[in-house]
Amino acid sequence: MVGLQARQSPSIVKAKEIVASGKLGKILGTTMFGHGLIFGGVIQESFLYGLPIEAGANLLTIPFGHAVDALCYVLDSELKDISATLANNYPEIMLIDDAYKPIELKKKTAHDFVSINATLINGGGNVDVTYAPGLSRTGRDFCWEIIGSEGTLILQGPKMGGHVQMFQPTVKLAMGQAEKAEGVEVEMAADTAFNVGKAWDAWRGVGLDKGYSVTTWEQAIVRHEMIDAIYRSAEKGTRENYV
Repeated sequence: MVGLQARQSPSIVKAKEIVASGKLGKILGTTMFGHGLIFGGVIQESFLYGLPIEAGANLLTIPFGHAVDALCYVLDSELKDISATLANNYPEIMLIDDAYKPIELKKKTAHDFVSINATLINGGGNVDVTYAPGLSRTGRDFCWEIIGSEGTLILQGPKMGGHVQMFQPTVKLAMGQAEKAEGVEVEMAADTAFNVGKAWDAWRGVGLDKGYSVTTWEQAIVRHEMIDAIYRSAEKGTRENYV
């Protein structure tokens, strides 16, 4: 089973349903901003393995990767002409114990700030996604807007909500000239394991009639190819494609 479990979040399922209905009109663009919790200046021993970029367990591959996969899933489109900027703002990061007491500085080569600009292959809308380290100081750990010619869909996450594969965002909709977004009723995930459970259910054929889905090996490869394209763009300063 492929673990791109953000696709199984009830909020992501509902967002995909709304976009597919055409209610938003032509998709003009989308903006997403999140905090990835990790690499916010301190680190605990349990995640030391993520410090070297070679490990492949970092802000780009985990929270950003799950979130941008949800973006492509909801909008039914991969991205083209990716321009990426990656930064390692904390080349040394403080190891702390379970009581949050500083122990020593550790070297880090993995990136902790990610920004991409791209275009939707299907429909040509603009795409901007940025992920920052740690937690938001303003309570905005995840905010995603899908802007259409007729309406705007807004997904906002709770604390640690930048990990959209685990923490469920709310869904709101603003239509026409309205300057106020109305809440959309969505099934509530029981806990952080809910999405993984729904992925296993879908694997067994359960819930497919309710919008849940089976992610294929081929789709997982495409997501890794996107991440490779982001690394290439940041390294070479070029716009990159992966499909």
